[in-house]
Formats: sequence, C-alpha cells, structure tokens
Amino acid sequence: MATLQLLNNITHKDLRVQSHYSATFGDNISSVLVFPTEFDALHKEYPVLFRRHAEQGIQAIALLGLCAGENLYLNEHYPQPPVAGSWMARYVPGLLAKGPFMIGYQQQSGASEAVLHVDMDHPRITHPISDTEKDTGKPVFLPKGGESDYLQHIVAILNRLHLGQQEAKAFYAELDRLNLLTPVNLAITLSNGDKLEIQGHETICKDTFAALPADTLAMLHQKGWLAYVYAIQSSLHNLSWLIDMKNALEHSRS
Repeated sequence: MATLQLLNNITHKDLRVQSHYSATFGDNISSVLVFPTEFDALHKEYPVLFRRHAEQGIQAIALLGLCAGENLYLNEHYPQPPVAGSWMARYVPGLLAKGPFMIGYQQQSGASEAVLHVDMDHPRITHPISDTEKDTGKPVFLPKGGESDYLQHIVAILNRLHLGQQEAKAFYAELDRLNLLTPVNLAITLSNGDKLEIQGHETICKDTFAALPADTLAMLHQKGWLAYVYAIQSSLHNLSWLIDMKNALEHSRS
C-alpha cells in the first residue's frame, strides 16, 4: 500500500533513495510500460511491442525478459556480470528509473498544478536508524534545502513520462486507424534446446506501412510520429540481445 506525501525539503530533508536496480526493489519483471517520448532511447536497447488492455486500450511495453518474472537486464542474475553497474543498458525505462516519485496534482487558485509526490513505503526509500546508515542511498535534498542532482534527474524523468502519456493516446489511435498494428508471436529456441513463446503482443506491420500514401507519411512526419514508427521497427533487433542474455543466464545455471 503506497503512502504518498507531497515532497518538500523540510519533512524530507534527510530522505535518501537507493538508485541501483534489484529484484529486491521489485525490478524483476519481464516487461514495463513505456511512452513515445522514450522511444528514441528505448529502441537502442529493448524490443518495443504493443499490447491491448481491456480498460486502458493500446499500450507500448519494453520487453525485459523472455519468461514471467524475469528481467534479463538485472546484472545481479549473472555470476560474472558482463557490464559494470546494476542495469545492463544505457537507458532505464522511466517507470523503473523514477523510483518512489510520481507527479500528483493540487488545486492552486482554482487551477490544477502538478506537484511532486513520494511514496514513503517504496522499497527504495532508505529509513536511517543509525549514523552510518544515514549515508546510504542518493540524497534528495542538499544540506541547505536545494534540490540534489539526483532529484533534478528524477524531475526530468517524470516530465518526460508526463509528456509521453499526453502524446500516447493520440499516436496509438492513429496507428490503429491506419491498421498499422499486427499481432506478433515470438517463437524462440534457446541454445540448450528449450523453446519459449511470447504471445499477445503487436508490432508495426511492414507491408501496411510500406503501402502508406505520401500524404499520410507527411502527416506522420509533421506530428513527429514517423520517427516513432521507425524506432519501434528498429527496436525488434534487440530481441537477439535478449536471447543472448537468456542463453548466458541458462548456461551459468547448468
């Protein structure tokens, strides 16, 4: 159960947050919701697919693993980690990177104003019980009350997500209107012979996209959406990296 508090530099002057990634913090998930404003960074690291949610409609996800409850980007899974750091990619999807913070709204002079909230029950929150533990995690505020570099980084992530949420509905609706989405079922054979299937997702249909008239392509380009389509198509090449990581993980367990 989340305990949300309006973030301020008095109540939370000593607040620190663990910024590494671990199954301990709930990061061991096979996919995460992502937004169009992230596609440029995501397509270099993750397969990006779509799913249809009964209530939420079309959503984009970054694939993190090939089995339920598996995040292959967590370095802690590997006996001999191939890269430094706790996450095996240069960009971490925003919903994971933001940690315990989120944008909320409060009424100011009759208008709704975006404000920053923190979930004090989030597992990344450090609750100091001694002077030594006080130094663990990233400080949210500076000693004199200013925002730390970490908090400024979080604010930038939240702004990116906020803009992405606003753009997502219109972009996905346009993809649907143009019949650009097609079901994709991934059949994977690992090096040890195990067979995996990932179903229930959609991607851009290459043939439908190639047949779009020039004026439609111009409209997508004008809105900035053509680049998103190319990024989504390009992202599927990252599936081979996921398979390589899965093979390495299974080999380490054998």
